[in-house]
Amino acid sequence: MRRSVGLLVLPVLVWTGTALAAKPRGCFSANEIAAERIVRQGVRLREGARGCDGSPWHYHTWALWQQVDQRFGPQFARQTQIRQSAFVREFSKDFENRPSQSTGRLVTHYRDYPLSDVYCQGVQKQLQQTLSRGWGAFVRQASVAPDVVEFIYKPCQ
Repeated sequence: MRRSVGLLVLPVLVWTGTALAAKPRGCFSANEIAAERIVRQGVRLREGARGCDGSPWHYHTWALWQQVDQRFGPQFARQTQIRQSAFVREFSKDFENRPSQSTGRLVTHYRDYPLSDVYCQGVQKQLQQTLSRGWGAFVRQASVAPDVVEFIYKPCQ
């Protein structure tokens, strides 16, 4: 009996979840734009830390990134969740692929980004600032970056 009740409830929950899903707005809220910026900054620093850590740069940035990731993992996860919710709402027919494609393009871009002493010093400095000044410093760094996010995703007015 318990099994049959569970099987009857499951389709109703799936149907109501689909019916209650947010309709696309054709834009991203300020909070969603900020989350996208933060995700992009995280990818940029992670890939920069990976590239600048070893030969020929030797900026020892990977250990710094790991400290940032450990310390602020829950904040990164929350921003990723906000981003995912926006993708689910706006791209409901392809929400499973859109975030992966977007993140994949970012990772590829920053993994292949041409490294230099100036770039690696900047990555190192931003990681050190994040560790010494906290999450707010990271959010400020993300908001200072050139704003390609608003070019790609229309902000709600």
